Amino acid sequence: MDLKIRALYQCGACREIHDDEDGALECCQPEITELFECPICKKHHEDEDDALTCCGVDAIKCPSCYRDYASISLSFQAIKIAGHCITCNPMFTIDQQIAIQDQHYQETGKREHLHD
Repeated sequence: MDLKIRALYQCGACREIHDDEDGALECCQPEITELFECPICKKHHEDEDDALTCCGVDAIKCPSCYRDYASISLSFQAIKIAGHCITCNPMFTIDQQIAIQDQHYQETGKREHLHD
């Protein structure tokens, strides 16, 4: 699971939040504010970094591709166990796959698999 911050748009007049910029622009025709949603608690933030760190999510950088991954992602565990993320190198031994998936479940309570 890749951590994806979702951009939302707030109408400047009525403060209603929209999924797309056009919807916010058409709402009351005022200026809009871009917001970012925490992927854990869904709270809205004005800054993308605030949304990423909202629920105390730790992050790790893949030493191969330098992408950042939050502790709620499979890649976080893959980097800790195999030394690389699932994006830049999706190849793992069977033992690594099992360890990554088990550790991810222990940390997040969510079952996710490296391969469909």
